[in-house]
Amino acid sequence: MTLSFSYVWLLPLLEKPYESVKLDLSAALSALEIKRSLPAEISLREVLVTALESDSQYWSQLAIKWLDEGFPVDHNLSELLLQCSSRKTLSQSVRHKAFAFARRWKKLNDHALRPG
Repeated sequence: MTLSFSYVWLLPLLEKPYESVKLDLSAALSALEIKRSLPAEISLREVLVTALESDSQYWSQLAIKWLDEGFPVDHNLSELLLQCSSRKTLSQSVRHKAFAFARRWKKLNDHALRPG
């Protein structure tokens, strides 16, 4: 039986600026001093998804901060942000920001998909 890797171990990456983690992921991972083996490919998107699915005010707020710092939103992430915008476990501020990112993504992509 193989155990799947949980991105919960990597949530502390969100405490660092997105750009610095993106530019030197190996150094950011080393700084976490995780004693278990990590997958060969680390997905920063999965770190963000794990934070947003956690219902934790702290991790969700840091995930939103990464979005503010330029983390790219895609269709599935925009759907997750819409879900977050209705979770009463999160602060109104986080819910509003999540909704704004989802709405902005939809507006940009609906416009791009229209023929014209």
